Amino acid sequence: MVDWATNPTVLVLDDEKNIRQSLEMVLSQEGMQVVLAHDPASALRVLGERPVDVLILDIQLGEIDGLTFYKKMLADGFQIPTIFISGHATLTEAAQAVRIGGYDFVEKPFTAEKILVTVKRCLEYTSLTDRLKVAEQKFDAIEIVGDSVQIKQLLSKVHKVAPTNASVLIQGESGTGKELIANSLHSQSTRSSGPFVKVNCSAIPENLIESELFGHERGSFTGAIASKRGFFEVAHRGTIFLDEVADLSLSAQAKILRVLQSGEIQKVGSEKTTKVDVRIISGTHKDLKDAVTNGLFREDLYYRFNVVPLNVPSLRERASDIPLLVRYFAEKLIQKNNLKEKTIDEDVLWELKKYSWPGNVRELQNVLERVIIMSGPRISASDLPDEILAIEDEAQAIPTHTTLKDFRNGAEREFIVGVLKKCAGNISQAALDLGVGRTYLHKRLTVLGITKKDYFK
Repeated sequence: MVDWATNPTVLVLDDEKNIRQSLEMVLSQEGMQVVLAHDPASALRVLGERPVDVLILDIQLGEIDGLTFYKKMLADGFQIPTIFISGHATLTEAAQAVRIGGYDFVEKPFTAEKILVTVKRCLEYTSLTDRLKVAEQKFDAIEIVGDSVQIKQLLSKVHKVAPTNASVLIQGESGTGKELIANSLHSQSTRSSGPFVKVNCSAIPENLIESELFGHERGSFTGAIASKRGFFEVAHRGTIFLDEVADLSLSAQAKILRVLQSGEIQKVGSEKTTKVDVRIISGTHKDLKDAVTNGLFREDLYYRFNVVPLNVPSLRERASDIPLLVRYFAEKLIQKNNLKEKTIDEDVLWELKKYSWPGNVRELQNVLERVIIMSGPRISASDLPDEILAIEDEAQAIPTHTTLKDFRNGAEREFIVGVLKKCAGNISQAALDLGVGRTYLHKRLTVLGITKKDYFK
């Protein structure tokens, strides 16, 4: 349930001073931070300055009624769980308050116990809703699959740093799974019930990056027709993952540095600052140290980001994980595309392990989806795309080892010849020992130029 140690903030908007003061006394005794507002304008200022967990809103205000204010608040981008209160509201108004999104309606005069129970239930409901969203994200998310030494070492580091509030810099080629690592850090942290906000810095135009990260005030620039919360404010009491941070402008870098130093953000067009409690995880496929050397990235921010560095290995570096990844993705993709189960031949895994995978795990997933959709009930090497099999079509003989490809072919040739000698030339037994299909082995013998005289000497 709700952890009261987080000191939830409750905003009270009521034009009656004694009601505001009595609510402040009741709620503050329970460890909540209470902010009072006597009119809509002051309430909107509060919402623009700090995160609010619950709003207690009087329906019968002076100049503007509570229902109208609530609709304006939503239009301005503030999605705050709201409890409506009133001593004069009609049943129709009370019903409308709940229908348009209010959590509950409490009639005046109310007891301290009644209002306290309602606020706590509202906070607990919000917490459960957040947890459900997190659970749904975990259910839909792709897991980190592998038992290679590289992955085991990486996951061990993730497990150690996750419960802390330390900044983490995740580096690795595109498609290696940096977002999965960030998600794992968040889900294993004490902030796991809070929001996990993902931001692709390279996908946001430079002229909008500060507005997206920190929010903006209405009228602060052309097109700013309403106030907007930025990603940092949305991530309050949670984690923000800034992917591709090497693409951030120096101006945005300076503002992020301020967040790390002071825990404060400043919206575009505002002179006020807002306190936020956010853990920052950053990611990049570029060499951030080189960017510092070339004056493209602030050195002080680099060291702030790089408290705990995590390097995600490429798929080439952990080719032994490919069979596990293939089975994992195949199961998910078959289910996703409403297909029947399919058998994957061993020669498929053999070919996939030899490919260099410039697009890493993401490329493997895309290739498998295409193959699974287009193939029959049994998937063989011939179902793989041409780029995966290209290595076989380029040569029918093995030249001197002048390239890495030549070396691989030479090593494979030597290994297969050795197994055939051990099996006294029995193709079926050799295929079984090699873990491939008999047809596939015959194909490799032709490609590698292996004849009987090579293993019958």
